[in-house]
Order: sequence, then C-alpha cells, then structure tokens
Amino acid sequence: MAIQKTEAILLKKKDFRETSLILTFFTKDFGKIDGIIKGARGARPRGDANPIFFSLDQIVFYEKKFGGISIISQCETEEVFLNILKEWARASSAYYMLELADVFTEPEGRSEEVFEALYSGFKSLDSGKDASGITRLFEIKLLMALGFWPGAEYFKLTKGAMSSVMHLEKEPWKTASNIKLAKEVNGEIRAVTAKLIEENLDRPLKTVRFLT
Repeated sequence: MAIQKTEAILLKKKDFRETSLILTFFTKDFGKIDGIIKGARGARPRGDANPIFFSLDQIVFYEKKFGGISIISQCETEEVFLNILKEWARASSAYYMLELADVFTEPEGRSEEVFEALYSGFKSLDSGKDASGITRLFEIKLLMALGFWPGAEYFKLTKGAMSSVMHLEKEPWKTASNIKLAKEVNGEIRAVTAKLIEENLDRPLKTVRFLT
C-alpha cells in the first residue's frame, strides 16, 4: 500500500466499532476516498482523528491498490469555516454542497474542479456572501466539471436570468461569487439546475428541501 498525502474536504462520517470512524473525503489529488481512522472515539480519543465539517484538512492515508477502504493515519485541520454555521441559509447551502459532491462523484475520480468548487464555496459562504448566489454558482460549476451542464443557451430563461447564468458559468469563482440574485432570478435558475440534477440522479437529495 502506497502512503499518500493530500488536502481534503470531509463529505460524511459515521461511527465504526468502538473507537473508529469511517470517513469520506473529497481530496485535491485523488478525488473521493473512503477511509477508516482509528482512535477517534472512546475514553481517550486522538485530537487529530475526528475532523469537522466545513474545514480544509490535510490527510495521510495508505492507498489501496485496487480500491476499497483506505487506512487514514493522520488528519490535520488547515483551515476552518465556522462562520457558515452562524446563519441557517449558509449552513443549509454548505450541507447541500457536500451531498451534491458525494452523490455525483465516484471513488477515486480525481477532479481538481470539484475540489476547488467545494473549497471556494465554503470560503465564500464563510465570508458572508449571498447564500443563494453561491448555491447556484456551485451547482453550475459542479455540473460543468462533471460534464452535465449543457450551457446557458440550452435553457429558456428570461433576459435577466440568462445574463446571470452566463456570468456564473463563464467567470472565475472569485468574480462570479460576488453576484447577488434577485428572488425571481434565483427561483428561475434554481428551477433549471434542480431539474438537471434530478435527471442525473437515481434518488432524491436529503438536503434540497432546506435550501432557499
């Protein structure tokens, strides 16, 4: 087994046996990986073994040659975006991003674009940018990265919504994240992204009902 080190964002976690956790990360260099980290729970849990959501971590793991669950030996937090939790709209958007990235990606499917969308999305929400605009931006950037986005011209949108979609899809994240969508425009764009997401999934998302 090869020892690997990479930046990672936690997608989900669950308890495993008495002291361990099974973690799913989306990593910068290896895509999505599942791994077991030992000593995360119990009477004397390791301080570096229980990562939190909405953070950028650096992990060291033993990569399995033929897939499967890896062994995570280290997990160090590099950056935390706890301001996300100060507002319901931002928190619900961030949880939605995690679920979208998880259900739309396969293990070991490397994509720096997906990783950067997650990281940039959290930074934007943490800094207080408009949650609705950031959610629509993340949806579009994710669908583009995965090859599911047909382009703004595919949709029948009003002039204002079309202009906004073209801005979101063409501008880099730093520029596009400053957008503030009017309620009607946000609703119109949300309708087309939701339809596209639904068409490419085989089950409904758990977090979508909490979005604005």
